[in-house]
Amino acid sequence: MNIAVIGCGYIGSAAAAIWSKRGEHVTATTRSPKKLDHLAKVSQKSLIIRGHDEDEFVPLIANNEAILVTIAADHPDHYESAYLNTAKIFRHLALEMNMPRILIYTSSTTVYGDHHGLWVDETSELRPASAAAKILADAEKTYLSLDELGWSVCALRLAEIYGPGRELSKRVKNLKEHVLPGSGDHYTNMIHKDDCAAAIDYVLQHKLEGIFNIADDDHPSRRELYDSIAKKFRLPSVKWDPSLTGLHNGNKRISNHKIKSEGFALSHPTRVLN
Repeated sequence: MNIAVIGCGYIGSAAAAIWSKRGEHVTATTRSPKKLDHLAKVSQKSLIIRGHDEDEFVPLIANNEAILVTIAADHPDHYESAYLNTAKIFRHLALEMNMPRILIYTSSTTVYGDHHGLWVDETSELRPASAAAKILADAEKTYLSLDELGWSVCALRLAEIYGPGRELSKRVKNLKEHVLPGSGDHYTNMIHKDDCAAAIDYVLQHKLEGIFNIADDDHPSRRELYDSIAKKFRLPSVKWDPSLTGLHNGNKRISNHKIKSEGFALSHPTRVLN
């Protein structure tokens, strides 16, 4: 199978590596020329695309049966350009080209917003709390609308990603000079990099469509998680101040029952304190 990975970064590269190893033909795209050497190791073809020109996407749709969209914005100011505008480009080209494809889009659990610590699943109300989260919700909706045009579409709502290069111990170490707002009592929802990539591959292999949450089984509070890491690695405890307020993604527990009911098994169901 020919597969295009649009925005082949942290998660896209991991999925591309799985597919390349299996013998699929992977075309990886990036905005950064500096990443081309790395992409050459996980794909058969790598391209620079800026993401603003429809013409850049035409051959990717024409030449690949499956497309993974794992674009990441560098800054909240770039969310609309990176996420929603790209989704609109795909919608327009789908109408123009009449070449239905398999499309997997990596969305985010931030679209759920705040549910006051309750469990949320794929049917729960979306309450995006920021302009950036609203853009993510709109982009997801746009991609899912491609099913009306014969496309097979799956949106994976990824929890907070950690893993090699994003070790939790590094995060706690970097927080030693900071005081975080709140009391740290909000639940955490995370997913290991390896499970992200495996879920993407599972969706492709089993031709799953619709929306799936991708999160592990573990939901300690932020304080509990950081305290555990600090204790294991002998780091200073993270400080909290309930009098301070700051932006957060809301308090909720992400259910992963739906993807597991399809037969997907997590390699890291509980948090790896690395």
